[in-house]
This record gives sequence, C-alpha cells and structure tokens, in this order.
Amino acid sequence: MKRPRRPLRLVALDLDGTTLTPDHVLSARTIEAIQAVTARGVHVVLASGRLPHSILPLARRLRLPGVHIGLNGGIAFDLAGNLRHQHLLTLEQLTLTHRYLEAEQLFPMVFGAGGLWASHRSPALDFLHRSGEPLPIPYDPKNLQAIVAPAKVIVVLSPGPQDRTIADHLEPHVHVVRSGPQFLEFMPPGVTKGGALTEYISDLGLHKDEVMAIGDSENDASLLAAAGFGVAMGNAVRALREQADVVTESNADDGVAGSLARYVLDVK
Repeated sequence: MKRPRRPLRLVALDLDGTTLTPDHVLSARTIEAIQAVTARGVHVVLASGRLPHSILPLARRLRLPGVHIGLNGGIAFDLAGNLRHQHLLTLEQLTLTHRYLEAEQLFPMVFGAGGLWASHRSPALDFLHRSGEPLPIPYDPKNLQAIVAPAKVIVVLSPGPQDRTIADHLEPHVHVVRSGPQFLEFMPPGVTKGGALTEYISDLGLHKDEVMAIGDSENDASLLAAAGFGVAMGNAVRALREQADVVTESNADDGVAGSLARYVLDVK
C-alpha cells in the first residue's frame, strides 16, 4: 500500500462528495478524525467550490484555524472571514461567458465574493440553498455590471459531449471545469484549487510531500496534483481515481475519516 513520503503536516479536504456525507452533513466519525488530526498539530484546509458563506460554519464547527479555499481557488480566507486573496472574472470574461451560455439555452448563475446571483428560478438554487449557500440575488442579464466581484459562473448540465463543445468555444478566455455530475463551472484562467493550495503551502514553508489532498470530482484534480499524496474517494470520478496515489472509501462510508486514520493518525 502506498503511503506519504514524509510525515504529513497539512491536509486539504474537498467538501461535497468528500468530507460531507451524501446528505451534505459532517458525520460524527469524520468530525472526530479531523479534530484528532488537528490536535497533533496538522493543518487542515477546506477547499471547495462553495462560497465562504457555507464553508465558514463548517470550519468553525471543526475548529480549523488558518486559511480555507473557496470558489475553486478563486478566493482564500481565514476563520474570521478576512480575504487572503481573490481572483475575479473581468466584465469582458463574464459577458462573453454569460452570452454564450444563454445562447445555448443554459441559465447561468454567478458566484461573487459577496453572494450568489441568479436571473432565473431553478431547482438547483433550492439545492444550493439547502447545502448552505445564500439565497440568490436577482439580476438583469443586460446589466452584468450590477454583479459584485464575480468569481465564477455555473450552469446545471449533465456530463456529455457538450462539455467539450463549450470548453472549445470559451477557453482560453475562461477556465472550464466540472465540479460534479450536475454542475459545469467557468472561472478566470489559471484559477484552481491546486493553485490556491500551492500558495498556502509556500506561505507555511512546507514541502509538497508533507501535504495530502482528498477529493472526488474533476475540479479536485489540481488539488491532488498540488499535494505530495493524493487520495480519491471511492465515489470519485474515474479520472481522479486513476490520478490518485490511493483510493479510499466513499463519502457514504466516511472515506475521509478512514484516510486520516491510516495516513495521519497511523491507525491500522
């Protein structure tokens, strides 16, 4: 069985499909494992596509100081909610992306540093709100300037050939990545979870081999690449399972807790 090359000093955790159960909650076993890890002085970073609005309550419940990553690397912030960095879409990038998606009869939602904007009602908005995201702010698609600090655009779309068609049209103007079976996302070029993690690793003076990352979806590929030891959930997409050093149990079976026990706490 593969193991980290060095004792781990930082663990980066994706949330949905990874640290959270299929019902989008923290299990008691996962909470216990994370707290045992931090008690040993190991940093734990939450790295999600979510807004700080829904990441911070989880970080505070887990008592995780330090920096956390939101909006797929578009924003990094501390436990008090103070921004460490943010990478935003320009109005030109937002306009190009928004107009193309509307022409494809897809309904864009825009995540900004301060909230979630939507011009149409969608069952996805109810799902996002139940998951902890804020209620959407209405906007006029003809007045995109009204959106404050736009960091990413997201549409509801099942995986398929349209992913490639959209990416071929919009890249390199924006970075296109799938964050789950229902969501396709659009961010500033070069913005990834892995980029944000690499910056934080450098800030802490750590070596890549002292870092483990765990994820489940395509937007976690950069996160695992930034770490010296990458773990894919049992429920992860095939490409991530092939990339990872090891595959752990699914999020329904507390795969994060299992990985923390094996690779940080060294519990057989």
